Amino acid sequence: SLAFRQPMTSQRIAVVDKRPFFEKALCFGVQHDIVNAAKCQAIIADGAKGTLQVADHFGTSHLYSDLENARTRIVNLVSLYLEDSCGADLEKAACSLRENTFLFHSRSGNDMLKKLHAMPESTVYGDMKGQSLKDFQNERTLTNPFSLAAYRKELKRRQGNAAIIAAALWLADDMGIARSSLEFVSAEAVIRTAILVRFGGNEQGASRSQFAKLVEAVRSTVLASGKMRIPKTVLDDVPDEHREIVDRIRREMEKQDAPSMLNPAMALDVLMNIFESRYFMRETGLEDLDSFDAFVSKEWHQATGGKEDPYSRLTLFMCLAAGVKPKTTVSDVEARAMV
Repeated sequence: SLAFRQPMTSQRIAVVDKRPFFEKALCFGVQHDIVNAAKCQAIIADGAKGTLQVADHFGTSHLYSDLENARTRIVNLVSLYLEDSCGADLEKAACSLRENTFLFHSRSGNDMLKKLHAMPESTVYGDMKGQSLKDFQNERTLTNPFSLAAYRKELKRRQGNAAIIAAALWLADDMGIARSSLEFVSAEAVIRTAILVRFGGNEQGASRSQFAKLVEAVRSTVLASGKMRIPKTVLDDVPDEHREIVDRIRREMEKQDAPSMLNPAMALDVLMNIFESRYFMRETGLEDLDSFDAFVSKEWHQATGGKEDPYSRLTLFMCLAAGVKPKTTVSDVEARAMV
């Protein structure tokens, strides 16, 4: 008889090293004679000093639990800086431990967190921080410490937010909009408005009523051509550092706003309601609001014939109250009859 043997499947056991990067680098340095005994003693002394300082900052150095937490915090800070600055290279990290103090590494890690916290969490100008710096440090050194990948991902996201806000501020300055008007306003909304103003060839368009007139004018152009294409030339004077961001939003406008702009059945007030969350419209008081409401209301515009002076309005309201055909001018005989 023939015996058949099942081939043996080779299996490898993956070893996962969950030690902090600082510990890996220190062990590597000791094993490869990069970090000597004297340097190890200096690291221990600095670590003890730093642990007391960190414990006092977040609680007290008189409680064992706070000291243990502080030790974890400072190791996480050192690990974050070492892994980032040395590109996760253990030999480079060991050399850094040899050439710099332990406290230098912990301060550098803390500086990374401070830098990140100072960056905008969103693209809303002047938005409040979700956490104080101390709460942010508390979370990111102990309860939810950053891995290097997570830190770099969040850094990239916040750098993107800062770049969008910078582009919006440049365009706002170009339109003559005071920065005090931009508090808690989306930077993308400011950029969209600036692009539409340039596309419409109108130097003014930031107030609510001006913007409504701008949209109406642009819409007429778009409907006449049958497509919404905003030429890149409207961005010719935008600085290079802002160009990519502004151009991306220009393309988004063509894609997202075209269906509404190209729908002739959509009333202007409905279109403005859609654009309310996408564009920036500066509030300039009740007079502008009245002008805006009057302009976007087709029925009102037809009734007034475009007349917005107080006397025309009062005459119109008198007609409505008397139950006669509304108009903005009446003869003496008609006025007496209504009274």
